[in-house]
Amino acid sequence: MATSLRLDSPAEQRGRWYDRLGVGAATVCAVHCALLPFTIALLPILGLGFLASHEFELVFVGFSTLFGVLSVAHSLRHHGRFFAWSHLLPGLGILWFERLIPAIHEQPLAHAAVMSAGGLLVAAAHWVNLRRAHGGAPCAHPHAH
Repeated sequence: MATSLRLDSPAEQRGRWYDRLGVGAATVCAVHCALLPFTIALLPILGLGFLASHEFELVFVGFSTLFGVLSVAHSLRHHGRFFAWSHLLPGLGILWFERLIPAIHEQPLAHAAVMSAGGLLVAAAHWVNLRRAHGGAPCAHPHAH
């Protein structure tokens, strides 16, 4: 018989916090990428030119990768559930694919569309993980307590 983690356990609270932060960060990433072609001239005026830099983007994609994998792996470890991987891996694949293909990366509209799609998939992965793994349903993992 499957057991469930107590909804107030530290591991469960930590997992929900990871996914809430992940949904927020990935959504901000997707919005940033979608709006960047339209706001790129404004950013230096506002002192935010670094937000349009390739270095900032690379750091953010790296953070998204690390945080997404750790968050979803946390739920896999505690709940034995694979729900979010089907969104996370394609989303991260799209983000890294865009970074490595200059023909896309150097075209502002293609860049915005591809990175927004990847960011939305990563956000969806965290949302799915939050709802399915931390929603109070019984765990498949026998030693979840």
